[in-house]
Amino acid sequence: MPNEQIKLSGRLNGRQRNRLKSLLNMLYRPNELAKEIGISKHQIYRVYIPSDCPHQRDHLNHIWINGEAFCKWYGSNYSKIRLGKTEAFCLTCKRGVPMINLVLKKKDGLTYALCKCPNCGRKLAKIINQNYRQIR
Repeated sequence: MPNEQIKLSGRLNGRQRNRLKSLLNMLYRPNELAKEIGISKHQIYRVYIPSDCPHQRDHLNHIWINGEAFCKWYGSNYSKIRLGKTEAFCLTCKRGVPMINLVLKKKDGLTYALCKCPNCGRKLAKIINQNYRQIR
C-alpha cells in the first residue's frame, strides 16, 4: 500500500466484521444497521456516510442503507493490511515500512524482530515465530 493513507476511523473489530456478513439484501435505517453490526449510529452518520457509503434518501430525507451493498463497500474500503516478510507496521506513520538493522530476540519460545522505523525512528517489533509448549 505505498503512498496511500490507511483509514483508521471506522475500522471494525473482528466480531463486528463477522456480523457484517449476516446483513441481508434489504434497506436498513442507520440505527438498525448500527444495532445489527454492534456499533453506534453516530459512527454511521459521522464516518461512513461522509465517506460515500452506498445509501439513498426517501422523500422525507430519511437515510436508507442496503445491507449487502454496505458489506461490499466496507470490504473494499477497509481491506486487510498485508505486510511482507521484511516489513513492519509503524503506528506513527500508519503504514508498513521496511525493517532495516533488525535484531532477532527470543523469549519463552517466541522469536521476534526489533528495528526502528526509517521515517520517524519509532521502535518497531514484529513476531517472527511462536512455539508454544504443550501442556500434558
